[in-house]
Amino acid sequence: MFDSAYNTGSYIGRRYDSITGVWTPSVYPDETRILTQASDLPITLAQMKSVLPVYESADDNYITLLIDAVNEQISRYIGIDVVQVVRQSIWYRPYKINYLPFGVHGSITSVVSRAEDGTDTALVEGTDYYIQGLDYKRIKLDDMGIDGAFLVATYQSGYTSANIPAAMKAAIFQEVALQYKNRQDANLPARVSMGGLSIEARHLLMPYVRHVI
Repeated sequence: MFDSAYNTGSYIGRRYDSITGVWTPSVYPDETRILTQASDLPITLAQMKSVLPVYESADDNYITLLIDAVNEQISRYIGIDVVQVVRQSIWYRPYKINYLPFGVHGSITSVVSRAEDGTDTALVEGTDYYIQGLDYKRIKLDDMGIDGAFLVATYQSGYTSANIPAAMKAAIFQEVALQYKNRQDANLPARVSMGGLSIEARHLLMPYVRHVI
C-alpha cells in the first residue's frame, strides 16, 4: 500500500517481522523511489491550453505544474505510472517471487543483492533470477540464499505518450481543466471529488485501478 503521506517515492510492503515475532517474507518492496523523472509526457502544455482554451502565456507555469501534479495524483490513485519513469525498488529479506510495484513495466536494467554492509553483488538473469510477467512483472529468485540481504531492482515503469490508454489521457485533460477553471473563485460550488479526483476522472480511470494486498 502507499504511505499515508501520498509520497510518490514511497511504497510500503509487508514487513519482515510481525506481531508474532515470526519473519514474514516481503513479496512487495519495502521502498520504491523514482530515479529519473519522465521526459515523454502524455499531454503537452500546448495541448492542454488548446483544450481549456487559454491563448495567453501568463499561466503557462501554473498549467505545467497542474499537469505534473495531476499525473502524480492519478498514478497514486490507480497504482500505475501514467508517465514513463525509471524506478528503483528494494526488498528486505526478499521472497522467492518478488513483485515490482506500479507499472506498466518495461526493461529491468539491474538486479543486485545488497549485503548489510552495503556491498552489492550483481545477479544474472537466467541464472540467479528470472523475469515473469508482461506488463506487470515479478522477479523469481533461483536461490533463496540471499535471505537476510536486500534485493535491489532498477527498471522502467509507466506509459509513453504513444501507448498511454485514451481513457487515462482523457482523465488527465478532465482533471487539469477542472482544477484550473475552479481555482480561486469563491462563487463556484465546491468540486465533487472522491479520493482526491473528480467523479468524472474516476469513471475514466476505473478499469485501470490496481489493488495491492
